[in-house]
Amino acid sequence: MTWRITFAAFYMDVSAATMERIHRTTSTITVTEPQRFIQTMFASARHFHPGCHQVILTDQHTFFPPQTSAEIVRLRLDAQTPMLARAHAWLAYLREATGHVIFLDNDILINGDLAHVFADEFAVALTYRAERKWPINAGINFAHGGFLADAAAFHDLWLRRFLLADEQSGVWGGDQDALRELFAEVDFARADSFGWSLDGMAVRFLPCARYNFSTQRAADMDGHYPDAAALHFKGRRKPFMLPYFQRYIGEIVNRTEQ
Repeated sequence: MTWRITFAAFYMDVSAATMERIHRTTSTITVTEPQRFIQTMFASARHFHPGCHQVILTDQHTFFPPQTSAEIVRLRLDAQTPMLARAHAWLAYLREATGHVIFLDNDILINGDLAHVFADEFAVALTYRAERKWPINAGINFAHGGFLADAAAFHDLWLRRFLLADEQSGVWGGDQDALRELFAEVDFARADSFGWSLDGMAVRFLPCARYNFSTQRAADMDGHYPDAAALHFKGRRKPFMLPYFQRYIGEIVNRTEQ
């Protein structure tokens, strides 16, 4: 069966006090022109996946311009704990979703076709790297349209583990802490795609090097990386996201439309 692919972003306005709390964990997070980043991310997804669906998960209050092309899904969320709110939003969306779903951060560019990921059978697919603190990066993750009940069950398990953490973890980092704990037995010192079973749920692991690529040095993100299907301009790499799109993806889009 051919399933539609939905790219789902998450964004909600947070207060200056919440941003200050985020900066206690990481000083590299900035929020400038968030809606331009979201629309650029979606433009990259449409380029490689014509006909895809785009969704923004948000709270009851965040403003989006009337011309926003994505579907806006509003949920009751606590803006004081944005990462925990995102986990709640993902689970709520999966419980109502149809087709394949790709959740992704707003500072990601799709840089290739991702449809082939769903040729495998799994509930969820996560991206990994050989890093001790956070071996799994939650910035992009996949839910297979044929196994959405299991995908929702996994996200529910993930959220329940997340809820055991302290309040600061709900502001930043707790989602990836929970993933590290759930998969403590997995050896991530490898570079291939592989499967894993967690409480009977099929999990697929994909290497960040191809599916969630970032350079070690932020300044190196100014390069060209055609072999990576998804590029993550996290932290201090954010200034390179829009130029990359205009240089390598936007130009292709314009040439196609002529």
